[in-house]
Amino acid sequence: MFSIKSFVHGWDTFFYKEVDSSSLCLFRLFLGLFLFINGVSLIPDFDIWYGVGSNSVLPLNDSLNLSTALRLNLFKWMSPTESSAWFILMAYILSSFSFMVGFKTRASGIFCFILLVSLQTRNYAILNSGDTLMRCLLFPLMFSPADRKYSIDAYLLKKTGVEKSDLIPVTFLRLLQLQFSLVYLATTLFKLKGYDWVDGSAIYYTARLENFRRLAVPVIFDYAILCKILTWSALFIEFSMGSLVWVKEWRRWILLSGIILHLGIEITMSIGLFEWIMMGSYVLFLEKNEIHFFKFWNNAET
Repeated sequence: MFSIKSFVHGWDTFFYKEVDSSSLCLFRLFLGLFLFINGVSLIPDFDIWYGVGSNSVLPLNDSLNLSTALRLNLFKWMSPTESSAWFILMAYILSSFSFMVGFKTRASGIFCFILLVSLQTRNYAILNSGDTLMRCLLFPLMFSPADRKYSIDAYLLKKTGVEKSDLIPVTFLRLLQLQFSLVYLATTLFKLKGYDWVDGSAIYYTARLENFRRLAVPVIFDYAILCKILTWSALFIEFSMGSLVWVKEWRRWILLSGIILHLGIEITMSIGLFEWIMMGSYVLFLEKNEIHFFKFWNNAET
């Protein structure tokens, strides 16, 4: 029989119990790194994408007329000059680096989010799924206690003799995990609405998009049966990452299959930072004893 009391207890346990902060703090490192790389990558063509003059593919006045009044955009309030545009980019790069290393973590995260959204609003025509994903993941993360480990803030606090517990409420971790799963479930449902993924031909066509091709693998993508197997396998893995990853006994194998999928896409196609952001998000599902790469930090703290 259904019990309201057991439901409430399960809800509280799922969203509010205390857990170790290792995975959340490690994810802050990864996301901060991707935000920093994203900012640096904008420097070479910044005048083209964000310039205020006629050299820009989307002049500032046209951009402001296209964006709604409710959108967060620092370009609206700063003087319309090249110097102001460069100031926003440099501030974004600096805040993302500060967030990555965990210096004034919460303030850095909030500033980074405001600057990121402003840049994305300034020229939405060049955005991809990776840009949207960074924005969605940064929003809950910037309010979380992601500075408890692997951060300058934690180091400076320890030097003062103040000790903070490594345990944190699981709420923010759950929100990020749910966002992670929703990305995969939404992708799966979107693909099932078409016929290319259902009939198994999607991989064949995507492998021939020359504008996105990084490495051609004709031996695999020239055979219909192999294309069908790869297409349906990718679809099943994405569905599993959105649902079956929550089953503890299957979690490691599903995460491993997801890594293989994203590495395969990264090797064959060039689509920005999306694949790396998704793989970096896998640490959200790791427990403290599974984060072996950062074990030396734990040893240093004990």
